[in-house]
Amino acid sequence: MKVVLFHPVHLPPRDYGGVERVVLWLAEALRDLGHEVHLAALEGSVPPIGVELLTIKATQKSAADLPAILPDGVEVIHFHAPPEKEFYELCSVPSLVTIHGNGKPGEVFPRNSVFLSEDHALRHGHRTFIYNGANPAEFHVAEKKSGHPLFLSKTSWKVKNLSGAIRIARCAGMPLTIAGGYRPFNLFIRDLFSKNAWVGSVAGRRKADCLAQASSLLFPVQWPEPFGLVMIEAMLSGAPVVASRIGSTPEVVGDFGGVLVEPTAQPQEWAAALRSVEKFDPIKLRERAIQKFSHHAMAASYLSLYKKVIQGDCL
Repeated sequence: MKVVLFHPVHLPPRDYGGVERVVLWLAEALRDLGHEVHLAALEGSVPPIGVELLTIKATQKSAADLPAILPDGVEVIHFHAPPEKEFYELCSVPSLVTIHGNGKPGEVFPRNSVFLSEDHALRHGHRTFIYNGANPAEFHVAEKKSGHPLFLSKTSWKVKNLSGAIRIARCAGMPLTIAGGYRPFNLFIRDLFSKNAWVGSVAGRRKADCLAQASSLLFPVQWPEPFGLVMIEAMLSGAPVVASRIGSTPEVVGDFGGVLVEPTAQPQEWAAALRSVEKFDPIKLRERAIQKFSHHAMAASYLSLYKKVIQGDCL
């Protein structure tokens, strides 16, 4: 199958980029499965080996500009943000679009929209969803863990609940490793004399090491996550997830990936969950995560949708 993945940003990301990495992992997996993959990305991007780059100039980031650079014989276009309406008037190639975030109230999504979890889809009035996948080769299980839980999210996003994570770890008597950005000013003095380790933004091998060494991933979010990529990255690293039961987390964590806690639970309940993760076998956890959340599993699911839209079916 001849596929175009459209994401008009610089790839790979220079730092953390969740959507960007999912797009690259999908390109790699489709290539591995024997398909011809073209990646439409900003000028200067470096595609995975065996994937062709369709160069988009910074002044031509609109999906309406895509038909002019499409190679012959493209069977399906996969957008990673809703294209402008003009695209549908200019191009007859079958397409679908993955919605990577939570929409605004009343937002109308394009035809053939794909969401990231069943909860994500239903909350936006749709049914079609495909779980994100990651390349297991980029993550590993450490021979020895630090014994510390890890908070790995954008520290500046209030809904990620860094302050709650700090309270939970303190209640559990566990130093917390905190990654994902700078230390917010309102927490600087409050956390100045703690044993928590602030490691800042992490990516690549450093991020993989943080995940592998963690006793668990602490994920006390206060909003309905569309997916939560860091949860599968943790499981691929042998780190069970202790997460709020909200949004996608029951689907992602499932019955094998960790412990779910009600968002309104007291710190003592969260602390008990943190202490309970010793029952999880890191190797078995990684094996289950590979089965469900590898980039090849994601690609296989998307291929089934590509075939549907090529046949003229609506998702």
